[in-house]
Amino acid sequence: MSKPFDPRKILKHIRNDLLRPFFDLHGGLEGVAWNGLGDTDMGTVFAAWQKMPDDKREIVQVVLQDINELADDRGVKVLVEEIQRSAPQRLAECHAYPGKADRAMWTYLNARTAFNWAAHFARADALSSGRYWIKRNTLPKNAIAVTDAHKAALQQALTGFYWSTQMRGRFCVVEHYQRTNGSEYFFAYLEDYPDAPAVFENDGQVVRREERRAFDNVFVFNPGDGSLEMFAPGGKAVYEPLQKAFCKAVMGLDVGPADPLRPAYSLDHLLKPGRAMPTDPGDRIAEVKITRARLQVVDRPAEYVELGIDRRGGGGLDRAIQEYLNTARLPLDRLRVRQMSFQLVFAGNARARSVSFSVSCPNSCDLKSRPDAQRAIGERCLRLWEVTK
Repeated sequence: MSKPFDPRKILKHIRNDLLRPFFDLHGGLEGVAWNGLGDTDMGTVFAAWQKMPDDKREIVQVVLQDINELADDRGVKVLVEEIQRSAPQRLAECHAYPGKADRAMWTYLNARTAFNWAAHFARADALSSGRYWIKRNTLPKNAIAVTDAHKAALQQALTGFYWSTQMRGRFCVVEHYQRTNGSEYFFAYLEDYPDAPAVFENDGQVVRREERRAFDNVFVFNPGDGSLEMFAPGGKAVYEPLQKAFCKAVMGLDVGPADPLRPAYSLDHLLKPGRAMPTDPGDRIAEVKITRARLQVVDRPAEYVELGIDRRGGGGLDRAIQEYLNTARLPLDRLRVRQMSFQLVFAGNARARSVSFSVSCPNSCDLKSRPDAQRAIGERCLRLWEVTK
């Protein structure tokens, strides 16, 4: 899910010596005396932005939304990766700006290719924490060399699926890009259903205007672990055929519908007393807590029990099971863990820092949305706990 966008707030996080050339690039702002304007005095700038011509005002808004999405640790990491790829000689100039939003704006002004692709990846990373982001983990761990023929084959496969089943997607464009970690990203844009939404004209009148918008699919192949991640709303009836289509078009593989059901994560063993949850000493983790568990009854798949566990209390999950579950009537071997939330508390002399994340069976985890350092520690813990192989 994308981050909330507050226009005034993002303006306050960008230096004036970057905002001025940005607005000048899009026609300038009338009535703004940039000399002497305080960096956080954005009322005048915001008011002048609102008075810009519609087309230019909307372009500015779209760029600022991308900057908002990139103005965090994850976004800056992607920006640095793309600057190193397309304009490495200018990386020191970017690093001269300490603010995250400043770095994103500098990249837009001075390394547009890096900015555009970083914005793509930021949107994909935002989608990865949503319900329609699906992962399978049974593909060969081999690098692929993507050609125009592969993209054309994928376009044809996606068009064939959507047109025959949903009567949309008659046109399709696939863009491919490789991230510096080796992951292959495919952004597919397909023609959506025709629509005639009510829109405002420049004179403030409401009219109906026929449009043919695009909808997105995203595919990410990770050769390091042989996994395929994808975003495609619609449930199993959509994502299973599309996984099959992607594997055939891009990798030349025939895969069956059963492969994606192989779980990426296993949590049942953490429900039992005496669970082992070791950590790497190098990560300096002082404490591991299970803070939530959603449990499904084996012979009643529509029913579940959810335990929210007080992070400050003693006993943790075992105490919650003892107090809230009647294990005489519902023994633990009749339960399956569908989701667990964890908290890692780090050691240190200063106030303890922590990171929280959740894992859902069979194939969902929100670590991907965390900064890279936290994600690496979390993934290392999941391997040590035998949640992943």
